[in-house]
Amino acid sequence: MPEPTSPVLREGLEQLKIPFTADQLIKVRIFLDELERWNRRYGLVARRDPKDRRIDRRRLIVRHVLDSLAAWPTLKALAQRRQVADVGSGAGFPGIPLALFLPDSRFTLLEPSAKKAAFLRNAAILANLENVEVAETRLEEMQRRFDLVVFRAFSPLSRALADLQRILEPNGAIIAYKGKRTRVLEELVDSGLDLKTLEIVAVQVPFLDEERNLVIVPKASSAF
Repeated sequence: MPEPTSPVLREGLEQLKIPFTADQLIKVRIFLDELERWNRRYGLVARRDPKDRRIDRRRLIVRHVLDSLAAWPTLKALAQRRQVADVGSGAGFPGIPLALFLPDSRFTLLEPSAKKAAFLRNAAILANLENVEVAETRLEEMQRRFDLVVFRAFSPLSRALADLQRILEPNGAIIAYKGKRTRVLEELVDSGLDLKTLEIVAVQVPFLDEERNLVIVPKASSAF
């Protein structure tokens, strides 16, 4: 199978200093091809023009794949990340891109929607993602524990914090993908968290001139 020609993806990975192989690039292409097919019927990700059934591939790579991977250096540096949960995985972000480039971690994609869970299973099989499994369940129903819990567009921290903390292993952490720092601080004021014990990390998404931040919440930072 020929290597996909995606200079935006290649350059983005290089900017993020993420090492990659031709096989990984092929798997990204397989995943995105499958996402485009399912998106025509189920609308897994928004299109720039709702009347156009196609997805802008460059926009998809920048706003979803590279946005998901902006946290890669932070996750890579963590000592405890063997088992990772992506809560409310939806179309597979950030879980599938992270799983592709963190092959030594195992990712469980939590997705209560049957249609979205079916897509995630199909994409993982087609791209041969052996470190990915799909749990068709709600966060509130999950009984397993994980070293790391990530989410990108799931819920305000204050609304889901108790259950996010509940599925963490001791010394685990939550990493929430967020936008502007001012809005992050507003959200955290209502979260009940001890702001001194968490960390806000600014990240830069290649080719995207928008502010992005990660909120890292260790399990010990609340009473849950």
